[in-house]
Amino acid sequence: MTAEAVGGRNDTVMVTDQVDVEALAAVYRQAHAADLHLVDHRVPTVEERLRWTVEAPGFEAALGYVDGQLAGAMMGCPLPPETLWWRDLTASDDPHLATEWDGRTFAVCEAFVLPEMRRHRLGVRMTIELLGRRAEERVVLAVAETNTRVWHALQRIGFDHVGDVVPFPQWRPHRMLVRALPLASAGERAGSRRPATHG
Repeated sequence: MTAEAVGGRNDTVMVTDQVDVEALAAVYRQAHAADLHLVDHRVPTVEERLRWTVEAPGFEAALGYVDGQLAGAMMGCPLPPETLWWRDLTASDDPHLATEWDGRTFAVCEAFVLPEMRRHRLGVRMTIELLGRRAEERVVLAVAETNTRVWHALQRIGFDHVGDVVPFPQWRPHRMLVRALPLASAGERAGSRRPATHG
């Protein structure tokens, strides 16, 4: 767990495998309040998606708190060899991209921060705390193609765009982004550039 005082606030990031799904869902809905009408945020429900991630083997989350209140989260799990994560991905130049083995890939399944906290680097700190301790070879996440703020920020810290996918029927297309681990060098650049959070 790390703590930092930013702008008079007491910000804390804690990495854990124990979370309150209902509390996370409430913050998620505040973070995405302007987009809750989209199918992306309704089917499956937020609670269903969060529970799928929490129940996955190897689940881990970085939770961000501001003055003791939950303000954001980044959560994911290792991809098993039989994963469907890469299903329907557009053609990639790498024939081995979708091949998984134990220890190859950590998938960030959910990441969000309350809008008013995004300028406090809470998302950057959660990224560094969660991914900086992972032992996998790489990390992967999908970002809606309309969310240019986030995927441009991720590309600036070393993530590569490897293809596009529609995660669920009627969702917006998402950009699949991959980066090699460990994250140490990206963390240093993230601190200087202050990219936006994934949420």
